[in-house]
Amino acid sequence: MSYVGAALSPRETKKLVLGRGSYVGDLTVPGLLHAAFVRSPHAHARIRQIDVDAARRQPGIVAVLSGHDLARVTAPLRIAPPIEGLLPMEMPTLPIDKVRFVGDPVACVIGEQRYHLEDACTLVDVEYAPLPAVVDPERAQDPGLPLVDEMIPANRAYQGVFASGDVAAALGAADRVVAVRFHQGRQTHVPLEPRGCLASWLPGDETLTFWHSTQIPHPMRSALAARLGIPESAVRVITPDVGGGFGQKIPLYREELTTAAASRLLGRPVRWIETRREHLQSTTHSREQLHEAELAATRKPVPRRTNDRIISSPSRTAKTDIPTIYLRLYREAGAGESWPDRPRRSS
Repeated sequence: MSYVGAALSPRETKKLVLGRGSYVGDLTVPGLLHAAFVRSPHAHARIRQIDVDAARRQPGIVAVLSGHDLARVTAPLRIAPPIEGLLPMEMPTLPIDKVRFVGDPVACVIGEQRYHLEDACTLVDVEYAPLPAVVDPERAQDPGLPLVDEMIPANRAYQGVFASGDVAAALGAADRVVAVRFHQGRQTHVPLEPRGCLASWLPGDETLTFWHSTQIPHPMRSALAARLGIPESAVRVITPDVGGGFGQKIPLYREELTTAAASRLLGRPVRWIETRREHLQSTTHSREQLHEAELAATRKPVPRRTNDRIISSPSRTAKTDIPTIYLRLYREAGAGESWPDRPRRSS
């Protein structure tokens, strides 16, 4: 049977084209509260103080949570996989001492109606001490630039070399070496449905039901349990229809963990739905990359050799705050393996 040009049964899409889909934003439960976040206007700044009193006094506002509040009920995120060359890092649920990108969430406002939150967020008074920002991954290691994360010296989270064959010798013996430098700009995924979750903590039963627009409900349950300090058996993750993800809805983001912690603290269900502006600012991005590539060519019909030096700036939002990854890839057809320093460039 040929599938080219054949009509396919819309088993997974029929309810969607009929308008019968159900997303996190469509859900409701009794006693539902809404959450919104106050975000940093600075790319890099110290947090001197956060005054939430005026926001808490607004009609319909139930709570305003800061990084200090959440640090008492959630564990920090620690990323330390056993990968040679990758440095460990740790970050709190919400920033306590420093913001590291425009859109960094510094406080969570929770209220009875979504429109209440917009006014209350503007009344959260955050005093910042702006710092120089590191925005160019190629210059991130220059002397005198500030550290984005004090745990990461020289703003370099990872440096690695992957090699096959004697590439330095191949470049030296080539009839011609073609060198090129190109840049891949930062981009983001922009699914039709932005991030969203609805957390419902059941006091007494001490269990969490978490409706979530996620691509990985089972690992998400493990991550929530670990960060909240509760057994996995106490967490149920339900994934309704998901309006796109493209890898962006894999991590447990800080806003989602905050929503779950807020429900636990208040004993009421809490929902957070991301705005498009928040999505563009604060959701993990596809990495920016700078490549310096060399191709060793010969007049004879033999396999070509390549050398690629990559500088990558991963997202500074969800999983890491670190701006720069340095990676070198060497590739040559043939036996043997070497780990050369910067190969000689010819033209």
